[in-house]
Amino acid sequence: MMNPLRRFFPLRSLRSRLALFLTIATVVPVLWLGYISYRWIYIVQTEKIQRDWMDKAYRERDELERKLDELGRVSQLLDVEGGIGREVVRFIGSADPYERSMLYRDINDSIANVNFSNPNLGLMFFYDPDLAEPVLFPNRKGGAALDLRSLTPFYRQKLFTYYGPYPSFSPESEAEGPVFSLLRKLTYGQGKSLYAYVETKTTGLESLFDAGAAGRSDYPVYHVLTAPDGNVAYSNLKEAAQAGEPYAVSSRQYKTFRADSGHGWTIYQLIPVSAYDREMNKWLLQFVLLASLSILFGIALAWVIWRMVYRPIRIMNREITRFRYNQSPTGVSATGLLEFNQMLANFQSMSRRIAELIADVEDKEKRRGELEVEKILVQINPHFLHNTLNTIQWLARMQGQANIAKLVSIFTRVLHYNLGKKTIIVTVREEAEAVRDYIELQNIRYDHSFNVSLDIGPDCLDVPIPRFLLQPLVENALYHGFDEDESGEIAVTIRREARHLLVEVVDNGKGIPRERLEELLETDDDKLRRSGLGIGLRYVRKMLAVYYGSAAELYIESEPGGGTRIVIRLPDAVRGAEGLDSSVDRR
Repeated sequence: MMNPLRRFFPLRSLRSRLALFLTIATVVPVLWLGYISYRWIYIVQTEKIQRDWMDKAYRERDELERKLDELGRVSQLLDVEGGIGREVVRFIGSADPYERSMLYRDINDSIANVNFSNPNLGLMFFYDPDLAEPVLFPNRKGGAALDLRSLTPFYRQKLFTYYGPYPSFSPESEAEGPVFSLLRKLTYGQGKSLYAYVETKTTGLESLFDAGAAGRSDYPVYHVLTAPDGNVAYSNLKEAAQAGEPYAVSSRQYKTFRADSGHGWTIYQLIPVSAYDREMNKWLLQFVLLASLSILFGIALAWVIWRMVYRPIRIMNREITRFRYNQSPTGVSATGLLEFNQMLANFQSMSRRIAELIADVEDKEKRRGELEVEKILVQINPHFLHNTLNTIQWLARMQGQANIAKLVSIFTRVLHYNLGKKTIIVTVREEAEAVRDYIELQNIRYDHSFNVSLDIGPDCLDVPIPRFLLQPLVENALYHGFDEDESGEIAVTIRREARHLLVEVVDNGKGIPRERLEELLETDDDKLRRSGLGIGLRYVRKMLAVYYGSAAELYIESEPGGGTRIVIRLPDAVRGAEGLDSSVDRR
């Protein structure tokens, strides 16, 4: 298995492999992460730039659509049906000077209101080609030289004709830039026509119509506006077709972003490819430079790491080699690194500890025989007690001492239950019988001064529980719950709740003070052992912890003069109890 690896991987020393792996670990991540970063950043940058320019084209389209729609709404106010145009028709057809004077005033007031409520409007008037003075009620100076034949329609929509962009007919609006206009035909009477002319300023579209901005910017942007028929309506790019000609721009020279209108016209944004790629090429150059510096720095750092790791390893190897032949303690050599110094110190400590452990093993081997003898004595003692008690019971019966015989019989059963069971897991029925024997034994001792009752549900009798769980609680109640000359009552209740057993031991004794109760609930075994009534309770808590863990609960309620209530809530099954019994058959 090793020969093929050595053949294909000839570097066998740690020094050579460490140098190779550190170099690979430095160069490969830089190249890989650099490539990934470049690809992702390129994609993100490209998408961001395209999205930004498309958003800008869409904003310009939406702004132009809003202005053109505004022209349509204003023309509704000039209509002959319910608008200002109705008053204009009356003015044209009236021969009464007074009526014409009143109508002239009202029409001018209405025009002024429309102009005031729409500040982006430019020149606005009515036009009747059949009159000697066709321009009627202009809101600004100009319009007298209006020649519809000189205007190229932008697009038509029913009776609406939109024009633009072009310089305003009003000298007052020429300095405000190009305008778009609407010429709406208003029909009245029998075949008579009247036109409403409305201009709108291009405020908010300065970048679209600023012809010099593209040449001044470091990031030049050109604009082309085409009509629905595909002909150019406006362009600030020399290479593009002139107004009225079909749009044609090379995609190799310019990056194009377009926004189409629902009316058929289109706005184009054109950016020279060289300028568009300039930022990305600049970033690529910076990336190559930083990647090269990172690789050089990584190689230098790998060499430093190699020196820091390999030198302490050589020192450690020398110390271990010396220890093979000489186990005497020596001073720790300095490696220059705290971690390796600690490793050498731990090695010296380990060698001393090994010698101590060897001595401990020898001592334990000597004591093993003594422990075996003690174990036999412990197993013999219960046999001696049982045999002695049986002899006392037999003599009592022979001499007619029935009370003594009964007392010894009960004590023998209690002793047998506590010392002679083969398994530590019993049923509630067995535990209850043992508690009854213990209670009867105590009643004989105290002349039946205590009334102890057991109330156990029938469905609880065959439930398995750890042995010797109830007696310590009853014993604590007997010995510590009452004064010596006081009689009392103790109630033991066992009920089943779903998959749990609820065990309660309640007495009407003198109770437990709060500070004493806190000592009983302490988890510190030393504190619990020092408490008089904590010995049995400590045993019960340990049994619950061993056989149930956190699934069992034990809590105590008590007040001075108000008795004590101990409650245990535990599952109705003992898991893994077969392998936890540490008792022996002592009979």
